[in-house]
Amino acid sequence: MLQILQTRNIEAYSEIIAKLGLEDSMPSVVEATDNDTVIGIGVYHMDFEAGAVVIDYCEWGEDIMLLDGIIRSILFLVMLRGIDKAMFNESLKDNAIKLGFVKDDSLTLESISSVLDGCKHCKTQIK
Repeated sequence: MLQILQTRNIEAYSEIIAKLGLEDSMPSVVEATDNDTVIGIGVYHMDFEAGAVVIDYCEWGEDIMLLDGIIRSILFLVMLRGIDKAMFNESLKDNAIKLGFVKDDSLTLESISSVLDGCKHCKTQIK
């Protein structure tokens, strides 16, 4: 069964965090697991000056829908904390565009709630 949850054991990802230069940024990590096997991760941190979450790095194999789930999980977690803006690392740009999180050359999602509340909007349109 697929689960995507924030992990408290970020030490397992210290090498990735160091390569990204995030040691002092208080990064967080979500793990996508299937039957207790990690099949994907997402690394992110808060940019308090910008009032946004920064999605720094993801691993998802070849499964673009897994990447979508990892990103949505991160967005949901920070939205619960009152954050409504996200920025993507340049390395995620093409896939963030493909998945509809950002448009054109932008690396910023101005409204997380508009993405995550999309299903509510669709339900009202179906009536």
